[in-house]
Amino acid sequence: MSNVLILSPSPIAAIAASRGSGVANLLTRSPKEVWADNAVGSAASIDIDLGSVTSIDTVYLGYVSPAAAAATWTITGGTGGYTESVIKASGPLRAIDTATRAPARTHAFWTGGAVNVRYIRLSITQPAGSAPLRAGIAMVGRAWRPMFNMEFGAGRRIIDTGTVAALPDGGFGTIEGVRKREFNWSLGDLSRDETDALDDLLGDHGETIPLLVVEDPDATTGQRARIHYGLFVALKAFERSNPAQTKWQFTFEEWV
Repeated sequence: MSNVLILSPSPIAAIAASRGSGVANLLTRSPKEVWADNAVGSAASIDIDLGSVTSIDTVYLGYVSPAAAAATWTITGGTGGYTESVIKASGPLRAIDTATRAPARTHAFWTGGAVNVRYIRLSITQPAGSAPLRAGIAMVGRAWRPMFNMEFGAGRRIIDTGTVAALPDGGFGTIEGVRKREFNWSLGDLSRDETDALDDLLGDHGETIPLLVVEDPDATTGQRARIHYGLFVALKAFERSNPAQTKWQFTFEEWV
């Protein structure tokens, strides 16, 4: 198990796709606004220009649907072109599912050693015979991770946005909404530098600008359920435990 990862994305100066429509939608905040591919059986390329050379170690393509089990992706890039070097070799597009379910909608996620790039190409292949892919969010950047991981007690709960009212006959009147996750955790051993870095990050995003939180980025069973795009909610003050250590509690709600 690796330490929690928080990605405040680098600005993207330009984005283009080799085919399909709506690629600019990958840069909007709502995952419901999508890039839609129009073919299968060969690679579609999404080209990202960061505008200047930037250090990155994380790439996220979110809300990918309906990703076949055999769908693949490759990440290439460089300081002067999109194919200078391989950042991530070809491999499964889907984040690893839980042991019990593999839904049509998933995420593509990579994190690894930092590389300096300006240009990034995501090459995505949906196998022949499958429906064309859609995706809602693209993010790249240098992720923040603490030296010491979350304290025990971290966990998720399900939020149901629907409404329910008890009826006189003993039944219920319901209006169905959506179900999404809220993730709560505490970091109890933050150094002064880590606290300052988190304070800057929260100052950039507050409770209104989305970012990415991954409970455990390791490519292990259940990875898909540990990836959360959304907003911090009910931000709290940090608490000094002693002159060298700080505790901070967080709540994060998915945007679906």
